Amino acid sequence: MTLARKLVFALVLLAFAVIAGLETVEVRRELSRAALDMQQDHRLLGHALGGSLVRAWEVEGGDQALMLLSQANRFQGQVKLSWLWLDSPEAADLSSEQRAELLAGKDVSFVDERRAPGVLRSFTPVGIGPRQGVIAITEPLTEQRLHVSQTVLGMAVATGVIFLAFLGVAMAMGHRLVGRPVEQLVEFTRRIGQGDLEARVHLRQKDELSTLADAMNQMASGLAAARAQVTAETAARLATLEHLRHADRLGTVGKLASGVAHELGTPLNVVLGRAKMIASGEAEGEETRECAQIITQQVQHMTGIIRQLLDFARRRTPQRAPQDLAELVAHTLRLLHPMATRRGIHLASEAEGPLRLEVDGGQIQQALTNLVVNGIHAMKRPGTLRVRLGHARALPPVELGGPEAEWVRMDVMDEGDGISPETIPRVFEPFFTTKDVGEGTGLGLSVSYGLIRDHGGWISVSSEPGRGSCFSIFLPPGAGESEEAEA
Repeated sequence: MTLARKLVFALVLLAFAVIAGLETVEVRRELSRAALDMQQDHRLLGHALGGSLVRAWEVEGGDQALMLLSQANRFQGQVKLSWLWLDSPEAADLSSEQRAELLAGKDVSFVDERRAPGVLRSFTPVGIGPRQGVIAITEPLTEQRLHVSQTVLGMAVATGVIFLAFLGVAMAMGHRLVGRPVEQLVEFTRRIGQGDLEARVHLRQKDELSTLADAMNQMASGLAAARAQVTAETAARLATLEHLRHADRLGTVGKLASGVAHELGTPLNVVLGRAKMIASGEAEGEETRECAQIITQQVQHMTGIIRQLLDFARRRTPQRAPQDLAELVAHTLRLLHPMATRRGIHLASEAEGPLRLEVDGGQIQQALTNLVVNGIHAMKRPGTLRVRLGHARALPPVELGGPEAEWVRMDVMDEGDGISPETIPRVFEPFFTTKDVGEGTGLGLSVSYGLIRDHGGWISVSSEPGRGSCFSIFLPPGAGESEEAEA
């Protein structure tokens, strides 16, 4: 039920209650007035007959006096007159209080409900010598009740007509003053909820609803300005974040450059040696063709290494595509193998098998590379750095929200010195680093966390000083994984 209808029905019910109450009071007043009039008529009739009855009794005797009452009944219609001695058995219907009042010379009247539709009985005391008698007057309430019924019916009809008229006027005024403005405000809020912040509402009235409409218009203007500001700030933030990611990627490329150079050294030496053999004439005939094939193979190998490095460093927008995470992990570890070898660190991977997800392979590789490089730097002594890929049930952090569910989990476990408990809450802050000056910018973990959050996941860290650290990447399972599992 709408607000306008509620107000209308409330007002109509209130008006109906008031009218019904007034009509009820009026009916009761009419009934009381009619009863008093009947009692007054009975009293006048009783006293008029009482004086004549006493004189007739004294002059002509009791029989003639009672005959006078009988003759009076002929002219009274429904009113019946009778004589009653108070000390006779016929007066047993009177109560002791009524008998006492009559003996004291007071008139008594009451309604006898034992006979429908009720009878008004009045008694006028008349003293005949030493005995006390009364003139009993009885009159049925038929006409009075009929009059009351007609009065009630007329008042009910009048009340109904007034009720309907008031209902129609109230509904029309309620729709005009409340219903239509509320509908306009609801439509306005719906448009605001759909993002149309240029919408406005104008009410042709001056009341609280128009004040509310003005406040909502001001709210829409403020929201439009705030959205424009947020859009601009978001664009700037995204641009800054992309610059940070690109800078971190370039920094990672710089770290990989030395390893790549070492990786290129061996094929370059092979190419140089085979080229000298051909130039000096040492290789002849079939051997020359073999040298050329070896040179071609080594050049292709070097070209592949350089292309991988350029693809990793190239700046581009995120593009999701089916990606085998196990293959991505193996490729990343191969890329970082030279860097780890120089530190005497062995890179190992553990995977349940092929695991395909709809992800941006380059961004996931960048995040994984950052975590592996950090783990390599954290290991001051030779050891093994493991990357484990599989499934796990986990509860997302508060900022991400959601129930406990199945996630794809990628653990990077090093054997370094670990992280102190007071440092763990800050490891993902931009520009926060525990490395020596010149060894890191503090952007790697922050950028990695942002990349994983863009994929709907998060990164957690667990560490124990002196026993290494474990950085865990959680990614939501996608349709690609389900299809792979079914195949």
